[in-house]
Amino acid sequence: MLQRATEIVFATDFSDSSHAVIPTVAQWVQNLDAKLTLLHVYDPRKTLYREAETLLRSFFAEADNYQHCDRVLISGDPTEGIAGYCERRPNVLLMLPPSDLTGLPRPWHRSLRARLIKRLTVPIWTVGRVNVGESAPPSSRHVGVWFSGPEEGMSHLHHAANYASQSGATLHLLHVVDEINEGSLLKPLLSSAPMGEEAADAWLSDIACLPDFDCRIEVHVAQGRISRELPQLLRRSGVNMLILNQQSAVQTTWLGPEINPVFRNCAISLVCVPYATKLEELHRQMAESAA
Repeated sequence: MLQRATEIVFATDFSDSSHAVIPTVAQWVQNLDAKLTLLHVYDPRKTLYREAETLLRSFFAEADNYQHCDRVLISGDPTEGIAGYCERRPNVLLMLPPSDLTGLPRPWHRSLRARLIKRLTVPIWTVGRVNVGESAPPSSRHVGVWFSGPEEGMSHLHHAANYASQSGATLHLLHVVDEINEGSLLKPLLSSAPMGEEAADAWLSDIACLPDFDCRIEVHVAQGRISRELPQLLRRSGVNMLILNQQSAVQTTWLGPEINPVFRNCAISLVCVPYATKLEELHRQMAESAA
């Protein structure tokens, strides 16, 4: 799906984060040779149409030099506006920068990114964290794929492998085995994920040997707390673009869906792709509508 994206939808709120990811957006447009749409959803209760239009026209002025670039202004709820636009477009890559550069928590705030990742059946690029004064990390020649366990399937791996093959990147398969504690006795009942580093290495090595993938593949495994071990795996492997399943990217809290803090705290590019069952349901619905 990534390599077939013909339109990049850059949803912007004109924040510092939106400005910081402009070089990354430009690189994706060039790599995919895709049309660029700059999309802004404004609240008519707070902003006049002409004010929102002026902001949109002045944002990322260099994009007007692209062969195909549109600026789209929608009024209403940001989640509904962005989702409604993307759901009507085929072969879209949605780019969602974080809402601010500081990463400071906002009480009662529901994550726009998490809601869209959970809802949409298109790949979504975002970034875990952007530090003040720094640009967002660009797409990389070292692409990582995060595996939380065998249950999540391999649809995101196929997206990553196709992208790595076409871009000449090295593909890195990443997994962290949980710490051994009292709760470990329950894990075999809930998941078939490996319980040790050797088993995890063998599992991912078998995947790397599948004949479907035409790219260089490396396997990286650690054991311990994911929040501690994953950043170390990313540093050792050189990965700064990580492709993961939507289920891994989002967790549900009592306030609603939120970006998994394990990935939200990593200063790397993230590409969240729909899991297989969600795509199959979409295809079924399309077939029923056509009939």
